[in-house]
Amino acid sequence: MRFPDIFRRKKKKAVDSAPALTKKNKVALCLGGGGARGFAHIGALKAFEENGIEFDLCAGTSAGSLVGAFYCAGISPNQLAAYSHEINLKDVKPNSMFIPSDPLNIGEIFTRRMGNMYIEDMLRPFYCVSVDLVSGKQIIFDKGPVKEAVSASCCVPLIFKPLVIGDMHLIDGGVLNNIPASVCRMFGADKVVTVDVNPTRGGGTNELGTIDVLKGMFSIMSAHTSVDGLRLSDVVISVDTAEYSSAKKDGYEEMMRRGYETTMQKIEEIKALFI
Repeated sequence: MRFPDIFRRKKKKAVDSAPALTKKNKVALCLGGGGARGFAHIGALKAFEENGIEFDLCAGTSAGSLVGAFYCAGISPNQLAAYSHEINLKDVKPNSMFIPSDPLNIGEIFTRRMGNMYIEDMLRPFYCVSVDLVSGKQIIFDKGPVKEAVSASCCVPLIFKPLVIGDMHLIDGGVLNNIPASVCRMFGADKVVTVDVNPTRGGGTNELGTIDVLKGMFSIMSAHTSVDGLRLSDVVISVDTAEYSSAKKDGYEEMMRRGYETTMQKIEEIKALFI
């Protein structure tokens, strides 16, 4: 199935989604980090919508926090896919790779579409993860401006300046918790569905360039900070994005398509969690 077919508006009178599933369990959606590979999350959301799957809460790290924020704010997968065409990563990272950029540029992706929303005003509970460089502890955002929360969660060290909020110097949540299933459990989830857009993490590099070394370092680190999250998930949707860069938009339509198709392969398993 080609990408345009997935998100194409239907010409006939038909609903884009199935009736919501009746459920007994509190089921959470966990969206992992992965940089630009996070476009695959949008395809997963489309598959959920088509099958009437509505989650009780959502937790996200890094790119997963940005997509999760849109999901919890009520934007449809079709709208999010259309908006993705407008996103220019150079607006997010205008400086040279060696000059850290303003992390609030990340949150602007959300506010340009949704305005200055607060987490408390979202349609469903939303949590995103960051790390405080001062204390070394995980910080969970469950209230306050979405722009700040998402910016902190996506604040990749050295690529962006730490986001200073009060006494905290906040960086990317993937440093400690790249698959935040533990956060879903913490806030009452009985079952957790995880979308992992970076399942091939862990490989290093034999290149000595600064960027290559950074990528290798983050890949190794991500592998270690994803173990617990994968273990705490009831269903893991592993989307193959290995051939695409986490720092470039190239292939974003294909990543969305893969997110959709990989999720569809797990749909019956996911539906069973609601019973």
